[in-house]
Amino acid sequence: MNQETRGKEEMSRKNLLKSESAAAIAIAAVLLLGLAFTIISVVKLNYAPEWKTNAERDYSYDAWSNMEDVKTRADIFTRFMSSDINYPYGLSATVPFSMGGGDVPVFEPSKSNSKLAVNTEECTMSITFGNHTLDPVHCGGVTYYSENKQYPDQVFRYENGALILAQGENSQMKHDPLFNITEDMGNYTVTFNAINLTGGPESVSSSTLTALSLTGCLIDPVLNTDVYMKANETINTFNLSISTHYVDAWATYFNNTAKDAGLEYDTDYKITYPDSSCVCLSVLPTGNKTYNIYVNQTVLCAELGRRGGALPGGALPSGSGNVMELGTWYTFELSDNETEILPLKDYKPGFVFPTEVGNVYLKDYDDKSYEPNEVKYPMETPFEDTFRFSSFTRFSTKPKSATIRMIYKLDYTSPSVTMNVAGNKPEHGVLIGDNNGKEYYLYNETTSINITDPSDLTYYLNINPHNGKNFHIDYLAVRLD
Repeated sequence: MNQETRGKEEMSRKNLLKSESAAAIAIAAVLLLGLAFTIISVVKLNYAPEWKTNAERDYSYDAWSNMEDVKTRADIFTRFMSSDINYPYGLSATVPFSMGGGDVPVFEPSKSNSKLAVNTEECTMSITFGNHTLDPVHCGGVTYYSENKQYPDQVFRYENGALILAQGENSQMKHDPLFNITEDMGNYTVTFNAINLTGGPESVSSSTLTALSLTGCLIDPVLNTDVYMKANETINTFNLSISTHYVDAWATYFNNTAKDAGLEYDTDYKITYPDSSCVCLSVLPTGNKTYNIYVNQTVLCAELGRRGGALPGGALPSGSGNVMELGTWYTFELSDNETEILPLKDYKPGFVFPTEVGNVYLKDYDDKSYEPNEVKYPMETPFEDTFRFSSFTRFSTKPKSATIRMIYKLDYTSPSVTMNVAGNKPEHGVLIGDNNGKEYYLYNETTSINITDPSDLTYYLNINPHNGKNFHIDYLAVRLD
């Protein structure tokens, strides 16, 4: 019995030791787990926010680098198109964007989003000098919006050749546009290369990779005062205005550029604000200072997530999903009679279109400085042709009207014509000419239309014959509104 009792006591002691060991292990595990949660909580509360801020700052730097790539490619296209007559229109470059980020593994794995937008913010440039006002250049732009959780939100904006950083209500120009003012013996030369980004408004908000496609279209002369102004006519004052959301950046830049050129504020120039979203560099008439102004625009197409784009003036692959924009001039691409269309995209460099409607006489349009690159049609038989498009598949917005511009010359006087736009009821009128065939005219008319497809955008023209005489076209374009 004693031996049996001792055996039971020994067994009880062993079971108790096992229970105490298990309890100790459990307590230790709970303590370690609590310590781990405490450490994680301390790290998450005290260190993770700073790590998150740094991570979001790093991806913002990456996005800024992507925006710098956009400006670099636009500048390269501009220089390439202005210097190489064999530039292959439609050449594209794709800029990848790392959208969002700022995740911290384990402690803060969620990513912040960001938004990339094209042509969702208006930017317009306009110039006035003397009694002249040029048609505004609609610049468009590319905008990157960060949507951070820790690091301050910022906006990166590329518009009209400038790269702008904005935070809150403040904006600063970080990379300058192609704008310059130089002086030589009191004569100032002002040059500006505007950037016109075509393509419909679109945006994408994401935390993954996306892409922006840029397509080089053409260099278009907007103003050359050497050609535009009459002999012995000078410019001693002008206004250059930018309508933009980033007024501070442009105001500071205009002020610094004018100062660097040796102009004095309030004497030679001033910065004005016609409204809250417009800044104007106003050059004042002082002393004997005169100004020559040269403005070109680079037309680029910007699209998100795909290649190719709408090229005002044609030269596009058909069926590429291109959008025809309102407020943009497009030269016709095709002719039903197989008349050569390619030259019709050109007109005299620096030529500024008159605002009058109907037939407007263009004095000195054909001079030694410019030989029109025209289509000449012998009028032994009637001229009858329909001009149209094939590169566009849809309108950005349904148009209500179409304005036709045609620069032409006739070797005989007042021919009767029949014309219509987009299949409207035929209209009868006249074109102006002279027996010497030396005078160029601009035909400029606006007509209401009701179409939903670019394939229906046509211009029909019929001119009665006149043996031994010719009909010349140098430019033929349409704008939708």
